[in-house]
Amino acid sequence: MQRRYRLLMGDADRRGFVCPPTSGSVDGIELALLDPAVEDERRILIEAEHPELAPALDDDRHAIGFDDDEMNPRLHIAMHEIVSNQLWDDEPPEMWQTAERLTAAGYDRHEVLHMLGSVVADQVWGALVKKVPYDIEQVRADLVALPEAWEAQREELPIEPSRNRAERRAEERRRRSGR
Repeated sequence: MQRRYRLLMGDADRRGFVCPPTSGSVDGIELALLDPAVEDERRILIEAEHPELAPALDDDRHAIGFDDDEMNPRLHIAMHEIVSNQLWDDEPPEMWQTAERLTAAGYDRHEVLHMLGSVVADQVWGALVKKVPYDIEQVRADLVALPEAWEAQREELPIEPSRNRAERRAEERRRRSGR
């Protein structure tokens, strides 16, 4: 019986990480009344954590300038949803283990979600673009590689707020072709 109680407490910690208690309202919806166990309500809670994306989501924009880059707000929320669903269901369990490890290392919750999302994004990209099947062993290896892989990726990103990603890529192609 004690083992079962410990499992339930672990579930509460994990699910509390996914959707911490919140207050306020969005579009007239009281956030505290939403049930994060319901996927549609969890999505509203995820969107509420991203008020900066609300205008773009409302206008159904496919790309917005964000920091020094461009992003798709719907895709960003979708990655959060996938990570949240995996954490909520504890599938794979390595997602939660990695979240705990990264949190203990001092990363804040939202950045941990983004790190986990980078692993998910690689799998989604592989499935949609490269037509390769989901690879749980690669997911596990990518999770083990965090946070170093995340930090290396951030260090590689140039800080050039005056140019968007398309402009930087075009310049890189010109440089490689010798023009």
